[in-house]
Amino acid sequence: MDTSRQAVLFVCFVSLLLPVGIRCVEARKPSGQSADTPTNVPGNPVGQVASKVTGRSTVVKIFEEPDCKSDIQRICKDDVRNNFAVLECFQNERRDIQEIVSDKCSHLLWNYKVNLTKSGRIEDLAKSVCEGELNQYPDCKQLSTPGHTISCLSEVVEQLRDDRCRQYLLRMAAIVFSDYRLVENMVNDCKDEIDSFKCGRVQKLQEASPHSQGSTIECLTKNARELGRECHKQILRLAEIQADDFHLDRPLFFACREDREKFCDNVRAGEGRVYKCLMKHKMERRMSKECVDQLSRRQQLIAQDYHVSRGLVRACRSAITENSCRRGSSDDNHDIKLSRILLCLENAMKNGKSIENNCKEEMLSHRRLLMEDYKLSPNLMVHCKNEIETWCRGGVETGGRTLHCLMKQMRHHSHRKQITEGCKREMGTLMKEADVGEDWRADPVLYDACLPMVESSCKDIRGGNARVLRCLMRHLNSPEMPSPCEAALLEIQYFVSREWNLDPQLLSACGKEAVEKCDAKRDWADTTSNAERGVHVLPCLFRYVYHPKKDLRLSTSCIHEVQRVMHERAAYVDLLPEIEMVCMEHLAQLCSTHTGPGEEIACLQDNLEKLNQDCKEVIGNYTAAEAKDTGLNAQLTLQCASVVPQICKTESQQPVGSEDGSLLDCLIRHKNVEVMGPYPKCKAVIEHFQLLALKDYTFSPRFKESCSADVAKFCNKPKPKNKADVIECLSLQVRNDILGDNRHQVSKPCRQQLRQQLLQRHENFRLDPRLQNGCEGDAQKFCKSVKRGRGAVLECLRDHRSNLTAVCHKLIFLREQEEHLDPGTDVVLVTACRKMIEQHCSDEESGNLLACLRSHMDDLPSDTKCRLIVMRRMVEQTTDSRLNPELRKACRKDMAKFCLSIFEEQQRSPTELDLNGKLTECLKEQLPGSKLSSDCRKEVTSMVRYAALDYKLDPVLVAKCEDDMKVLCPDYLNNDGHGRMEECLKLKFDANALKPDCQEHIAHVIETQRADIHVDPVLNAACTVDDNKFCEGKERGHHLACLFDVLERNSGALQTECREKLRERREMYQVAIKVSKLSSLDDLVRQVSVSPGRNYIILSLITIVGIIFIIGLFCGRSTRRYKLLKDR
Repeated sequence: MDTSRQAVLFVCFVSLLLPVGIRCVEARKPSGQSADTPTNVPGNPVGQVASKVTGRSTVVKIFEEPDCKSDIQRICKDDVRNNFAVLECFQNERRDIQEIVSDKCSHLLWNYKVNLTKSGRIEDLAKSVCEGELNQYPDCKQLSTPGHTISCLSEVVEQLRDDRCRQYLLRMAAIVFSDYRLVENMVNDCKDEIDSFKCGRVQKLQEASPHSQGSTIECLTKNARELGRECHKQILRLAEIQADDFHLDRPLFFACREDREKFCDNVRAGEGRVYKCLMKHKMERRMSKECVDQLSRRQQLIAQDYHVSRGLVRACRSAITENSCRRGSSDDNHDIKLSRILLCLENAMKNGKSIENNCKEEMLSHRRLLMEDYKLSPNLMVHCKNEIETWCRGGVETGGRTLHCLMKQMRHHSHRKQITEGCKREMGTLMKEADVGEDWRADPVLYDACLPMVESSCKDIRGGNARVLRCLMRHLNSPEMPSPCEAALLEIQYFVSREWNLDPQLLSACGKEAVEKCDAKRDWADTTSNAERGVHVLPCLFRYVYHPKKDLRLSTSCIHEVQRVMHERAAYVDLLPEIEMVCMEHLAQLCSTHTGPGEEIACLQDNLEKLNQDCKEVIGNYTAAEAKDTGLNAQLTLQCASVVPQICKTESQQPVGSEDGSLLDCLIRHKNVEVMGPYPKCKAVIEHFQLLALKDYTFSPRFKESCSADVAKFCNKPKPKNKADVIECLSLQVRNDILGDNRHQVSKPCRQQLRQQLLQRHENFRLDPRLQNGCEGDAQKFCKSVKRGRGAVLECLRDHRSNLTAVCHKLIFLREQEEHLDPGTDVVLVTACRKMIEQHCSDEESGNLLACLRSHMDDLPSDTKCRLIVMRRMVEQTTDSRLNPELRKACRKDMAKFCLSIFEEQQRSPTELDLNGKLTECLKEQLPGSKLSSDCRKEVTSMVRYAALDYKLDPVLVAKCEDDMKVLCPDYLNNDGHGRMEECLKLKFDANALKPDCQEHIAHVIETQRADIHVDPVLNAACTVDDNKFCEGKERGHHLACLFDVLERNSGALQTECREKLRERREMYQVAIKVSKLSSLDDLVRQVSVSPGRNYIILSLITIVGIIFIIGLFCGRSTRRYKLLKDR
């Protein structure tokens, strides 16, 4: 290079360093060119700036541009004379240019520097100034693209020995982009976007900064959705360069300097560690807003291209490759969304592929990233814009709270209709991408809300595979569960319940069967299929849990998981989408105030009759399943958890999938035991289900299974409307078979289940709708103070039988008849006599319980409730023979033979006529004459004996002798049981002190007891020894006559007590004969046969008959002779 040329270049170079540029190359300027035009920049780059920015063709000075004029005057004062001086002024400021100039001015300066860099004239000058250095760096010398030579030399500026060249390059940083070789593609591909959004930004290229476009990229990132494809690609490419170290992301570095010291002071820079630390603390209140904004910007870039996250790329590189997560994309593709990679890797995990732990940790971190900021999901932002504005304060809440706000609204029945399908779909997609059902830590809101609960109740459980979520669901209704944790947990479960495979343990156990039996998606990562398809998979699997064909049922492990999930979700109807979807209208109309655990389901069940067909069907199916598996009944599970192991331990430990309703039956049977006392809510829940079960007999699985064939056979005309009708129908059939002495037509298993249903019905007045409707008024009148339950109301109405209305009286009789035909359905008897039944009647059939207890009356202590109840039932049986099945069975033919009119009258009105013991009295009258059949005689004798021991068992005596008992025998009114009252009345009868009606009945009693000594318990007790001594071997019915013969022949041989009692009875018999009215020849014969003077009477009758015969014989012959004489 010649000396003159070097001198000119030197002068020009020096002029660039001066505050005011000199006209160093006037000799080379065309005439008329302004001195302010930099002659070393041919093409006038300032003019180019003017044409780009202002549209004018004339040369423009930066310091005169409106966009920069005020900033220049404020910062540079009067120390500006040309464009270079302006740039140097800004460059010399210690503060960042972005902090001191407006965005408009910065954009103008950016355009100026781009055009100046691309012009190439400054580069020509650099090649002259740094000619010697270029010879040492041939790679830089060979570059011919404008801007590349300066960029290349700037990268090695610290290694240059030529101080003049080094100073020149450092000075050029204020004028051109010295890293143009690095940012050229971005500048070219994003030129239109930068101009459109005014994103040109000038910043100092500081040490460790990867490029000069950090602020420009930051501006473009804010409009990422509107960028062109090529520009978007370049933005992500440059962002990758910053990924390893947050120092290289200058906007983030400056915004988070203090936060780094505050939260990450001990974290070493590099490999994205500072990024992770800052991200971890992003939601803390102490984090500055500027840093949060920059972190959010960074997260948006990561969401758009996973390459931006060096940690994820580094940890998961092999997994991404092995599972072909980039399939369909070229190696240099920088537009692979984070969600795609996460779905791919999560799908691999679901399919059993091995993923390294550090990759899993990175995945969890990035899933949490998606859940923290809804803005990282552009589609969700678009489709949920209105919902966020309406309900979520415009999305200002951070840390995932905006997403949970949307979740809350989607759970709300009334708001859900207002949420667009697009928003629902995108929320579901996000839940799948974040795989919220796999690890509670993926959701920052859930993590923060539930951390105390996890530390206290789930501290030994490792995260992942939904283990902690399961633990939290188990403690959902515990008193220790914080309300925010419960709300966040249910909001997550709302989405998990609508995509069955978001539960990893359910997917693992049932994946294959779900595909085969329920048409489930094979590809876990598929987010394009119909959302409702996933909703119906779990209900479908649940139907196979109890499939009638055992070979079609699910595997044990799948059944276990299906039941576990159903149990966890049972308390909330919105976690049961198969119910909520078809019952939404009814939930809003009928159940808006019932929002507690299990209350919505219970409300729908209570209003079953009001539901439309679809909702009614699904609620019916669920209720039937509840009866089999009590775990589906949230209220019962909650209220009875403590008492179940105490009273139903065996039933609660049934094998998985074999639940048949036995646990619920056990709880029903034991709901009144003493152990249940401290758990009134448990009893209330049990009785609520009993009431519910009345709506449909299929809600009682064991009853349905045992009786479905019988219902179809006997109850189809008319078809029963509910379970109460079914019970009424079957019980009527059983009753008719018993009363008609026919073989049972209802199957034995059904009769056994029917017995349980009748026991429940008799126990609780509310469980008998027919009786409740017919007797509500009577119950209010006579039993208002009686505590409901344990059969108390039915027992009270029995006690007031004579005062009941006709309708109620008829119904009470039917219930009495049911209990007497099968005493096992008599809840009062069974409860009061439980110990006696276990001791004496454990081997007896249910229908023989009362007879068994009656036969052990002497073993029942006189003060026990059992004895009182047994006596009360015996009184009822003597009142009406229809309540005594043993008597009817033994005496059916005798009734028709000896008591035809009464028997026919009873048959004509089987439920309405109360004969008050008339038919029984008729049979008693036949006892002395030995006319009854042996079986009937045995039953009637037993009745007479029991009546003699307790006067209450003789309803006629009670009615006719009431006043005499009160006046003459008051001491025995409430202290009988040993025949004292009857013996007292007999003595008063002998003294002729009774009123006529009572005297007549006592005479009848005395005559009846003359049938044999065993019928008179007082006489039998007094003469037992003598009876065994003198009358052993006599036929039954002849013992009393035998003792009377001994009394007449050898009275001294009898014991004193027996002799005196026999004499009393003989006198009573004589008086009774006088009082008794003979209504037929049979009565006369009977009186004579049992009279003490029957031999005399018989002899007299024979004599009379003989005389009559002789007279007749004599008269006959005389008449014959007279006739013969006349004929002659």
